[in-house]
Amino acid sequence: MSLPPLPPLPPLPGVNADDARTELTRSPERLSGNATAAGHGVAAAFDTAAATDDWGRPPDAQRPCPVVLVHGTLGDRQYVWREAVPALKAAGHRVFRLNYGELPTLPRLYGLADIRLSTRELAAFVDRVLADTGAAQVDLVGHSQGGMIPLYYLKSLGGAGKVRRVVGIAPSSHGVTVEGLTALVRQAVGVRDIVEEELLFRVSPAFVQLLHDSEFVRELTSSGDTVAGVRYTVIWSTRDEVVQPPTSQRLTPSEPDHEVTNLCLQELSPDSRTTHMAMPYDPVVLREMLRALDG
Repeated sequence: MSLPPLPPLPPLPGVNADDARTELTRSPERLSGNATAAGHGVAAAFDTAAATDDWGRPPDAQRPCPVVLVHGTLGDRQYVWREAVPALKAAGHRVFRLNYGELPTLPRLYGLADIRLSTRELAAFVDRVLADTGAAQVDLVGHSQGGMIPLYYLKSLGGAGKVRRVVGIAPSSHGVTVEGLTALVRQAVGVRDIVEEELLFRVSPAFVQLLHDSEFVRELTSSGDTVAGVRYTVIWSTRDEVVQPPTSQRLTPSEPDHEVTNLCLQELSPDSRTTHMAMPYDPVVLREMLRALDG
C-alpha cells in the first residue's frame, strides 16, 4: 500500500522544526516497524503492517470516523489497548494505534519525549489515517498522557477540523504531581527492570512537562480546555493514584456551546476500585467509551 507523504511541520515554540522534520522523514526502513531508536522514534507510529489495525479498510457509512488510540506515558500501542481493540472492532469501528515519544537513549519505552514533538507524531499519524480511509475526521481515544496530547493537538496544531470526538480515559488534562509520576513508574510493567525511576525524571522531557505547574501545562490550559466543534468525554476514577487530585481530569467547556461530558466511574459503578493503570481494561469504562463514540 502506498502512503501519502508526511505533512509539513509548522514552527512551534521551543521546538526545532528542522530536527523534527529530520526524524519524521528518515529512510523507509524506519517506518517499517524494525527500526532502531536513532532519534525521536516514529517507526511504530507508522507501522502500517500491523495486522490488527484497519489500513486499507474501506469507509463505513455507519461508522464514518476511524478511531485513533493514543496510549499514555510508558504505555504502548498493543498492551494498553488489548481489551479496547476487540470491543471497538466488535462494534464496527476501524481502529488505528500509534506509539509515540520514544527517546534515543531509552528505545521501546514510549511517551517520554517532548510532548510537543509527540503531538506532532499524532498529527502526522492522523493525516495518514485520513488519507488511507478517505474519512473527513477521526475520533481520538487516549489514556493518561494520551488524553492530554489530543487537547494540545486540537488547540495548537490545527487538529480541530480533523477530529469529531475525543474520549479521555483517566487523562492528565491539567497535569500530574511528582508523586503521581512515581506511582506510575512503579506500576508500569517491566519498566523498573530496564531503567531507574530517578533516570526517567532526569532524561525525559515529558516527565517535566506533565507536572501540573509546568510551563507546558500553563500553555495548554491558558485559553481554556476545549475548542468548538469537538465533543469531549472524560472518564475518571476517584481511585486514581497517578493524576492527583482525580477531579483535575475533568474538562470545563471554554464556551457555553462546547460539548463536554465528565463521567466519574464510581457514579456508574459504586463498588469500582479501578485505579489509573487499570482504566483502559475496565468493562464499564469500555462500555462508556463506546457510548461516547456513538454520541
